[in-house]
Amino acid sequence: MMETIMHVVSGAYNTTLTRELFINEWAQERLSFGKPLWHFFSVQLEPSNMFNIFIPLCGIFSQEILLHLFTAISLISTLNSFEKWICPETRPLWFLREQYANRRVLKKPKVALESNQLSCEVTGGLPCAHSMTFTVFVLILASFFFVRCWDRFVSWRSPFCRCLMYLLIIGMVVCMWLSRLYLATEFLHQCILGSYFGIRALSTFEAHVKYLFSRPRGNAVSTVCFLGGLAVSVYFVKLQLDMDPHWSVREGFKWCPEPTYLRHEVTPVFGLVRDLGNLMGLALASPLYKVEMKQSSFWRRCRLLGLLEFVNYGLRLSTMKQSGRFAFLAYEFIRNAAHSLVLIKYLPKFY
Repeated sequence: MMETIMHVVSGAYNTTLTRELFINEWAQERLSFGKPLWHFFSVQLEPSNMFNIFIPLCGIFSQEILLHLFTAISLISTLNSFEKWICPETRPLWFLREQYANRRVLKKPKVALESNQLSCEVTGGLPCAHSMTFTVFVLILASFFFVRCWDRFVSWRSPFCRCLMYLLIIGMVVCMWLSRLYLATEFLHQCILGSYFGIRALSTFEAHVKYLFSRPRGNAVSTVCFLGGLAVSVYFVKLQLDMDPHWSVREGFKWCPEPTYLRHEVTPVFGLVRDLGNLMGLALASPLYKVEMKQSSFWRRCRLLGLLEFVNYGLRLSTMKQSGRFAFLAYEFIRNAAHSLVLIKYLPKFY
């Protein structure tokens, strides 16, 4: 009985993915006019650039925005990385090529998808990290901007301005979805669920933000260490269950047209190390409600944040990729932890 149910569910799942492949094909055929825009959304607005460029850039205008953005997106990105580490889902190009390579599949999908350097991903597809983090970023930034304008300008209190803001948010999120569909890196349901999970996680974060910001340093550090132990335990549990912990990486190497397109920075393990490093920096800066919120000039913030990110950029280029896996991951963990700690706690002291 159970075997029959699993067979039916598997068949329905494969049929759904096959139908969604036509959406990716439609996007590549009809949306090629916006190729530079789709590349911008997927390359420049990827999660790592949020931490290294766009969130610090927002800190030029307000330390409060920076703290809120960095904390929320760090937590939500960690949730995304854990989901992909525990239960990775296939991607359009992987699924399409597996269907053609599998002799047991008699009815092949009549779909043609173009692959390129940006299509070579090595993490699971669900939930879409780009959609998840970008949706949260846009929502937080829009809410801060709208509240400021609401307080200063009477004209912004009209329903028209509110609807305009909602349409702008939806339009930007949909552009991110179209970018991922055009590059055939995600199915449509992965993009939609990524944004949905991001909204739900952000809602939970906002409801408990006072509690999270009041946690003492010891509790916060212990929580991050627990999450690190959980990630390691998932690895060994998968080995015991005869599951490949690096399945998504092997799929990426298997179906990418050129292996040199693949990057260490996009592997599931690296994503976890990056996110746990960011969380460790936040934990060492805890309790976050005591972080200084000094008022300073716009140009002073520009200089200090620019200097920090210039140093961080140099450290990113100096990553020890040739020194072994553990040295590489340890270096990246320390770099991300130090970057977030300085950005949140120590840099404001010089404003």
